[in-house]
Amino acid sequence: MDSGDGGMRFVLCSVGLVEARQQGDVMSGPLAGISVVEFSQVIAAPFAGQFLAELGADVLKVEPPVGDSWRLQQSFAPGESRSFQALNRGKRDLVLSLDKPEAQEIARQLTRDADVVIINYRPDVPAKMGIDYASLSALNQKLVYADLTAFGRQGPWALRPGYDGVVQAVTGLMAGEGKLREDGAPGTIASTAIADFCSGMILADAVITGLVHRERTGTGQLIECSLFATALNLQGEVVMEHGAADAARNAGRDLRREGQARGDSFDQLIQARRTGQPGADAPEYRCWLTADGAIAIGAMLPAEITSMREVFVGVWGEDGRIDTQKMRRLMSTRSTTEWLDKCVQEGIPAAQVNFPVELMDDAGVLANDLLVALQHETTGPQVMVKPPLDYSATPLDTFSASPPLGRDTDAVLSELGYGPERIAELHEQGGVIS
Repeated sequence: MDSGDGGMRFVLCSVGLVEARQQGDVMSGPLAGISVVEFSQVIAAPFAGQFLAELGADVLKVEPPVGDSWRLQQSFAPGESRSFQALNRGKRDLVLSLDKPEAQEIARQLTRDADVVIINYRPDVPAKMGIDYASLSALNQKLVYADLTAFGRQGPWALRPGYDGVVQAVTGLMAGEGKLREDGAPGTIASTAIADFCSGMILADAVITGLVHRERTGTGQLIECSLFATALNLQGEVVMEHGAADAARNAGRDLRREGQARGDSFDQLIQARRTGQPGADAPEYRCWLTADGAIAIGAMLPAEITSMREVFVGVWGEDGRIDTQKMRRLMSTRSTTEWLDKCVQEGIPAAQVNFPVELMDDAGVLANDLLVALQHETTGPQVMVKPPLDYSATPLDTFSASPPLGRDTDAVLSELGYGPERIAELHEQGGVIS
């Protein structure tokens, strides 16, 4: 319900009565009082900015007049999409045409007193706009400048455009997933943009540690992160060399190279890779079809595998391993709930395989207060996932929906000292803030 007098607004939905922060509310959270200017688009850097905003920072997103391209990603209303709204909660929004000198000067004014800048432009772009680290740190030596690129600032790929799927390919994440499309081509990890979202979390963490360093020393610094480096880090166990443990890996590598020389299909190359990963898709740690769905079993400890012998009888071979065909037949004889109950009773880690939309009314989600109801200014009520953490002393108890394009432009310019007449002139002439 709306208070009707311009005050606090509340939204009532399946997760209960949740306070939705409105523009101008006092921020709470551990980063209250920290100001962030975000030059970003798409996923990774906006996700970092949103995380900082929901920790209490005042995050100002700077967009071009056409808006972040993610606003148009399967949009359901003009300038609004699920993708954009899920990545830009809690921010203020300013439109600037950063190819124009006056807009660049406004950007520099914004960063003179800011604590943090987040940017995810191609490495050669910020300097052209006068918002690179060298330019902005000369104006503000306390600035923590977090720079996210696709492939890093050095090397042959540095100036290439890149998104999550491309980074998945070049870093081996895609091949490591082992999925194939109907035409035999490798498939992406499509359930989430894994390199993007992980990079966003890493970038937010880097900003916070950069602020800790500034608190201790009084100086800011440049922080560099890339989707490329993140994707490699996610595969630390695979992207490493250790002479004492590489025999199986090297065997798989050699088989792949031989297959490539023969012109083998990608499916054959993936099978060769699995030769170097003898533990991949182990029967004790995988999904199985049941009579009415699917269940994931995650037995890793010896005691858990011993318990599996008590539950899944008649499927173990003389070598002590599960016979996959027998296990499939056995699993198909009972429902997911029946197998899950047996696993829980014996202490075997297991869960039914859900679809994401089913979690909106999941008992565990609701019990842990993982959803928040918000009111978007133009598209109405919405329910979203909250940040995956909370604090006892500085609780995350105020949230707001993503901003419409340019909502705060006039207010921000006013804060910078622009009078109403000058702001009106900028709107009328176009090309700077519209």
